[in-house]
Amino acid sequence: MAKERSRVSRHQRCERGQGLVEFALVLPVLVLVLIAVLDFGRALYAYSVVANCAREGARFGIISPSDTAGIIATVHNAAIGLDVSQLAVTISEPEGTSIQVQVHYSFDLITPLMELVLGSRSLTLHSSSTMYTGY
Repeated sequence: MAKERSRVSRHQRCERGQGLVEFALVLPVLVLVLIAVLDFGRALYAYSVVANCAREGARFGIISPSDTAGIIATVHNAAIGLDVSQLAVTISEPEGTSIQVQVHYSFDLITPLMELVLGSRSLTLHSSSTMYTGY
């Protein structure tokens, strides 16, 4: 029985650091996946805000279609949590009775490997909204 116990304890001593080594190997991958998930969440939020900005700009545009400064100000006011200097607003009237507001936003990624996948560290988010001024 003593011989069997010494064999078990010797076996346990040899594998004492195995869990630590495995954790050290897996940790960078887990951190990278976590950062990528957070980056995707940020991008999804930014796209939602960009879509809302275009919608709010078009809603203001149906009230006063000739006030382009007011439309742009409304878009900038709706850009909660975004860098307003990265927003580009285009206003057009494709038909005489409608107004179209297009919003482009340059979103900067924080995940380093996304640059290898996409070719750049920024993503251009685009949304467009068309509303009719008369019926």
